Amino acid sequence: ARRGPNESKATASSRFTMSEVEVVDHLPALKAECAKHCPAEQKKYDACIGRITKKGEGDCEAWYFDFLHCVDHCVAPQAFKNLK
Repeated sequence: ARRGPNESKATASSRFTMSEVEVVDHLPALKAECAKHCPAEQKKYDACIGRITKKGEGDCEAWYFDFLHCVDHCVAPQAFKNLK
């Protein structure tokens, strides 16, 4: 490791690189938990998927974004709590 002019060998060797630290992404678990708080939006999105599957055409983009908005509204206040 490269050292600055005022750094001792012990200080330089005690630094961590990203490959040495295991990073845990809490966002997927938060999204899964928050999805449980959006049953109405989930139900509408699932109903749309069912209609589209039967028809064979169309999309459920609006319903998907309504569901994501609900999930994101729940996730946002919690997302950065675990960061230092």
